[in-house]
Amino acid sequence: MDSDAITVMLAGCRRGDSAAWDALVDAYWQRLYGYALRATNNSELARDLVQETFLRIVQKLERYDHQGKFEAWLFRILVNLIRDHGRVTARRPVRSIVSKDGDRTNDITDDLPGKSPIPADLIQHDEDVIRMETALGRLSEMDRQVLLLRHYGDMPFKDIARVLNCPIGTVLARAHRAMGKLRMLMEVTDEKS
Repeated sequence: MDSDAITVMLAGCRRGDSAAWDALVDAYWQRLYGYALRATNNSELARDLVQETFLRIVQKLERYDHQGKFEAWLFRILVNLIRDHGRVTARRPVRSIVSKDGDRTNDITDDLPGKSPIPADLIQHDEDVIRMETALGRLSEMDRQVLLLRHYGDMPFKDIARVLNCPIGTVLARAHRAMGKLRMLMEVTDEKS
């Protein structure tokens, strides 16, 4: 969404326009949820954190000064909520792996006409998701955040730098190293299987 459209939408939200709030949620829910899901591996927690993110926006929108950085601000709120939740749960760790949405595995073949996934393909997909989540879990928090924001948050590197409050060069280097580590971890997991 371009900066002018965001400005108009935020002005509507500040006036209490429910259509503007709906547009805001519609525009960002999926990206925020995708990031939160991969960061937490828990669909219910991801939904709660995204809802909390929007609640914080409602509470802080009057003080927000839009200068073309809304998405970075939005994701920074979510990243901080996830980090805070991680600190709390580190004292009492619980791990859940989500690879299905309800009774269906999310797979592009589900959406193609006349194509139904073969049970072996579903099992392989689940195994791939688990391997990916395991490998992501072995990365440092900062490396994991860079990859998740880039690939699940669909953010450009300059916005990731704003969200994580570090230079863009650092973000680019971390993304490159993190992808290398992730590939290595995925290969090691394949070899053990």
